[in-house]
Amino acid sequence: MEPLFLDIIQCFLYNTAIIFNLIGASIMKGFFGLKRVFLYTFLAMFLGCNPFCLSDSAQASFDIQQDAFTISNAPGYCFAMAAFARWYYLNKPDGMPLRKMLDEKKQTKIANKLQEFYSKHLVKIQADFCNRYNGNNSEPFRRLVSGLTAGEPRIVLLMNKGDRGAVLHAVLAFSWLPEKNLLKVYDPNYTSEERYIDLGSSGYTSLDITYQAICFPEVLEYNEGLTKKIQYLYSAFASTKPAGIGPVAKPEYLKASAPARNLPVVPPSR
Repeated sequence: MEPLFLDIIQCFLYNTAIIFNLIGASIMKGFFGLKRVFLYTFLAMFLGCNPFCLSDSAQASFDIQQDAFTISNAPGYCFAMAAFARWYYLNKPDGMPLRKMLDEKKQTKIANKLQEFYSKHLVKIQADFCNRYNGNNSEPFRRLVSGLTAGEPRIVLLMNKGDRGAVLHAVLAFSWLPEKNLLKVYDPNYTSEERYIDLGSSGYTSLDITYQAICFPEVLEYNEGLTKKIQYLYSAFASTKPAGIGPVAKPEYLKASAPARNLPVVPPSR
C-alpha cells in the first residue's frame, strides 16, 4: 500500500481509539445512550482524514536561542516573559529576533512593567477561565494544539498548591509531540534550554518546584488590554519605529483530537 494510505489507516485507527475512550468515559459518567453511539461512530469514520493527525507533531518554529529572553526569571516575571516572547515572535516588528533586538536592560524593563500589568488586570480573568475548565481541559488543549499546528506558540499555566498558598508559573508551549504526549516549552527559568511537559505524568518540575496542575489560558492570548500594553512597552523601550496596532490575526483552527491526560486542571487561587 502507498505510504499516505497507510498513514490514513493509522490515523483512522488512532481516532477510533479516542472515540471508544469517549464512549467509555460516557458510560462511567452515566451519559451513555444510543444517540451518542451514532455520534461517536460518525466521528470515528470522518476523523480519519484529519490533516493534523497525519503530521508527526504540531509546532511553531520558535527558537529559544533567538526568540526567548536572556534575563533571569528570579524576580518572578515568567508570565511577562512568556507573553512578550510570544507577541514578538508572531510580529517581529523590526525584522530581528528578540535577543538581537533587546539587550538585557530593555528586557528587564519590559518584563517588570508587563508583569505588573498582569498582576493588576489579568489574574482574575485567568482564574475565571481555569475555574470554568477545572477538571475538563480537553477543549482548551485541542485549541492549543490547533494553534501550534498553525505555527502559533501558546501560553501554559502551571500551579503548585502548598501550605502557603498557590504558586503559579507560566511557560510558552511551541511544539507538541503526540507520540510521546509531550509539550515542548520555553520555560523562563531556563534561558537557553528547551523543556518538556509530560502530559501523562503527575507533575512538571521547574527548578525546585513541582507543579501538579495545568491550565491552557487561551482567554489571554488575544486580550486587547494585554496586546496594547505589550505594544506600548515595545514602542517605549525597544522600537526603532512604531509597533503595529492590533493583535496578530487569529489563525483558522485546524482539527485536532488528542486530549491531555492525567495532569489535572486546578484553578489558581488568590
